[in-house]
Amino acid sequence: MADQRSLIAQVGQTVRIYNLLVMVVGAVILVTSINRSHDDALSKSLEVVGTALVSAALVSFIFGQITIRDTTLQVDQAIDRALREVLQPVRENLFAGALARYRWDCHLDRLGPDGYATQAIRISYQDPEMPRELRFICVSSPSDEPFGALSRDSRYVFRWRVNEGSGPINVDSFRVYQVCVDGEQLRQAPARQTTLRGVPAIEFKFPLPESRLRYGMHSVEFRVVTRKRLGADRKIRVLAHVFRPVLDAEYRLAVGESVGAQALSTHVSGVSRLGAGGLTQHGCMHPASFGHAAAYAIFATPLQVGSSIAFTIDREIHGGGMP
Repeated sequence: MADQRSLIAQVGQTVRIYNLLVMVVGAVILVTSINRSHDDALSKSLEVVGTALVSAALVSFIFGQITIRDTTLQVDQAIDRALREVLQPVRENLFAGALARYRWDCHLDRLGPDGYATQAIRISYQDPEMPRELRFICVSSPSDEPFGALSRDSRYVFRWRVNEGSGPINVDSFRVYQVCVDGEQLRQAPARQTTLRGVPAIEFKFPLPESRLRYGMHSVEFRVVTRKRLGADRKIRVLAHVFRPVLDAEYRLAVGESVGAQALSTHVSGVSRLGAGGLTQHGCMHPASFGHAAAYAIFATPLQVGSSIAFTIDREIHGGGMP
C-alpha cells in the first residue's frame, strides 16, 4: 500500500513539472507575440499558441489534482476491500465462540493484620456456546504453568493462582459464590481438592440444567472471593487474564480505604487486539478530589486469548509496615 501511494505521488509530481514547463513555454510565446506585434500574422499565431498552452496547463493543474486524489481514494478503497475479504473469514473464525459484553469488576479491601486483603470479583458476559458445566479452579503454584493443561477446556470459566505452599488450599483463600445462567442460580457440587500438573488445586463445579443447554446466547454471571497478599509492598499489581476471546470488554477495579492507595494506574500493554488500534479508554474513574480509589479499562476492539489487563496500586506505608 505504501509503495502504491509513493508511485502515485511520483506520478503526480512528474505531471506537475510537465504542466509547469508547458505553462512557462506558453507564457514565453505570449510575451514573444507581444514583442512581434508589428507582424500581425505571426503575432496572432503566437498569441493563439501561447494562450492554448497556458490554458491547457491551468486545466491540467486543476483536473490533475482531482484525478490524483480520486486515484488515491480508489486505491485505498480497493486495498480496504481486499483486506476485508481476506481478514473477515479469519476474524469470524477467531471470534466465533467469543464472549460478548464482558464485564470484570473487582473490589480490593479489608486488609488484615496478617497482610492479606480480600479481593471480591464479579464477572458477567454472554456466551454463544455453553458447556455442560461451569468449573472454577484455584492452584497453589509460583507460576501460571499448570493452567496450560486447561488451554482448550472451555468449562473452566475462572482460573486463579495462589502461592501458599505445597499443602491443600484453604477454602478461605478461594470461594465461589452465586453463579447464574440466564438469571437462574446454579447448584454447586461439593468443592474438591485435586492436583493440576502435580500442584495442589481446589475445584468447584456447577452443572447446567438441561433447560440451559439450548442453542443461542446465554447470560453468565458469577462472584468469586479470594485473598491477596499485600504485606508491606508499596506497589501492588492486580491482573486480569483473558482465557477466551472477548468482545466489548470492560474492566473496573475499586480499592478500599484500608489498602492505603495513593495512586491507581491502568496498563494495557499486555493486550492483544484484532482490529484498529487505539480504541481503548482507561484511567481513573473519579476526579482527583475523590481520591485514587477506582480505575477502569474499556475496549472497543476484540481481545484475543492471552491478553492481560493490569492495575497498579501505589500505597502509602506507615512506620509500622501497614497502611
